[in-house]
Amino acid sequence: MSKNLGIKKAPRSHHGHCFGGSNFTPEYRAWKAMIERCENPNCKHYRNYGGRGIAVHTGFRSSFMAFLNEIGNRPSPGHSLDRIDNSKGYEPGNVRWATRKEQNRNLRRNVFIEFNGQRRCISAWAEAIGITTSCLNGRLKRGWSIERALGEPIQRKAA
Repeated sequence: MSKNLGIKKAPRSHHGHCFGGSNFTPEYRAWKAMIERCENPNCKHYRNYGGRGIAVHTGFRSSFMAFLNEIGNRPSPGHSLDRIDNSKGYEPGNVRWATRKEQNRNLRRNVFIEFNGQRRCISAWAEAIGITTSCLNGRLKRGWSIERALGEPIQRKAA
């Protein structure tokens, strides 16, 4: 008969992303946080995820490896978990690693414009056509059509 001498065993890990205690890889922490914000009403971010009906795909929920196989390793410390379509849950084809800039362009509160078959937020369109976001916003607020706002070159003031 063996006695428990207060020594805690490290969690069993078959995927190599848990190292005992609270020492986990960024991918594993992202997976746990995703589940937490979608399923735990006590989580401070729950209202923006689970509270809105955002769910974790059953395969991802039950298997960290299924999640990791879908998304792959985090490309850099500057990347975090993102849903491509914010109206859908964490499911195959809708999760990615994204930079802060990419995530900021994918917020629910952004205004999106469709033009020539492409859907982008205003800041992405401004960058694509070489003007500032405030300039593009100003054009749209003045009632310019999307075609004119995106197509007209910026007028430079003479020095």
